[in-house]
Amino acid sequence: MIRRRFHVPRDSIRDGFAILPAGQARHLRKVLRIGAGETVEIFDGKGHGYIGEVELHGSEVHVRRLQSIPPRESLLRMILAAALIKSAKFEWMLEKATELGVDEIIPLRTRFSDVRIPEDKIALRLDRWDRIVSESSKQSRRLTVPQVRAPMDFPDFLAAEEFSCCARFLFYEKARLPWQADSGMPSNGMVVCIGPEGGWDESEIEQAEKAGCKIFGLGPRILRAETAAIAAVSIIQHHTLMRNAG
Repeated sequence: MIRRRFHVPRDSIRDGFAILPAGQARHLRKVLRIGAGETVEIFDGKGHGYIGEVELHGSEVHVRRLQSIPPRESLLRMILAAALIKSAKFEWMLEKATELGVDEIIPLRTRFSDVRIPEDKIALRLDRWDRIVSESSKQSRRLTVPQVRAPMDFPDFLAAEEFSCCARFLFYEKARLPWQADSGMPSNGMVVCIGPEGGWDESEIEQAEKAGCKIFGLGPRILRAETAAIAAVSIIQHHTLMRNAG
């Protein structure tokens, strides 16, 4: 039987026990009907996981006698920088990218992006995206939860110093050269850039190349943006696993 998992903030785990957030405590008691003494798994979203026993204290749920779970994250830090697309498709991409081990997701505003989120709606959208990746991390038995950033304009993303130390790969529907494992697998991280449904503008490709991005394709067929994102992440993660296994 698979243990039930709960995402608990790091500051709620101390002195060998954890306190579940109120919403998860209600779910444990009222929906899952887990009783005192049963074993559950918790994770803090920062790479730490534990197994422990449930204790009920009024409306609070504690998990005690915590035992650490060995790390199970990918050795490669991967950032997915993906153009904004229609909400349902973007959220599906967030979910699947989390399952595949992406560490960070940066929504991009590109020239042909047909989605623009009003400034006064961004905080609400970020809250929703955070809930999606948290639930996906819980389902896929990850110990970390990806960070989802506020949307960035593509030129600002290219100019950001914090990504300059990472290998940056942009997947372009007109590129002839496919990505290969020897294209670069740096230990300090990798950024995968995916365009919108309308594709990349040629001026954006030129900007990306000047900024140090390597341009690759994903084969002869035209893929939907969310399909391209998951295909690119899957290919790179597969090669990472094979390299580490060897």
